[in-house]
Amino acid sequence: MKENKKMLIYITIPLIYGFVSNTFMLIIPPLLSQIVFGVFWFWVGMKFSCLSGHKVKRFFIGNSIWLLSFLLYLWQFVLLHDESRNIFLAGISQYYMLPFIWSGIKLSLLFTGIINGTTITIISYLSMLLVFTVGFIVGKIKV
Repeated sequence: MKENKKMLIYITIPLIYGFVSNTFMLIIPPLLSQIVFGVFWFWVGMKFSCLSGHKVKRFFIGNSIWLLSFLLYLWQFVLLHDESRNIFLAGISQYYMLPFIWSGIKLSLLFTGIINGTTITIISYLSMLLVFTVGFIVGKIKV
């Protein structure tokens, strides 16, 4: 049970990092943030694959904050118009993927050649999910 509580703390770390870095304007190079959090998120995926219980349930619990944050982002930036957005919800919806913004920018420029904030953010969220998923799969294979 103690391990499960630690894992729940681990999945909040990207949100805490995003909040702290945005609130206090901490300037951490995006590439460094991407590398550190990429390794960390891969490791978290591996750890979630080793927990007891059904593997699909573990996968969804490991990505629960990711999913909530991603859906909140889509609601605020894709479904609503600028004047309809809630500033607070729009802000916090971007915190979770902030450590993966470097990959979002690079992949967006690779595919489109245009800087579009919404596209970059969605790609950042998807790259975060990909890193967790690969870690989860590697953790299952390794066990």
